[in-house]
Amino acid sequence: MYKNRAFTIEDVKAYAESKGYNLEFKRYHKVFTLTNKMQPKKWGWVFFPHTEEKLVAKVNDLDQAGWRVAVDLTIERIEKTITEV
Repeated sequence: MYKNRAFTIEDVKAYAESKGYNLEFKRYHKVFTLTNKMQPKKWGWVFFPHTEEKLVAKVNDLDQAGWRVAVDLTIERIEKTITEV
């Protein structure tokens, strides 16, 4: 395994799980979603952190830091949406 490799899907899933969320890839739609482990109705799509418009479609679309920011922003957006409703 290379130290300077891109984040793998397992790395991203482990990071999301450490935050209390499950990361899933929806093959049909080619998007990633985050779902709260305890409350499955709390979920959201993973967007590129710098645009927040385009959905992330591949693991290699972002590096390690980018994935961490994308996961954190998605969780923040999910929590904000739930508290506003």
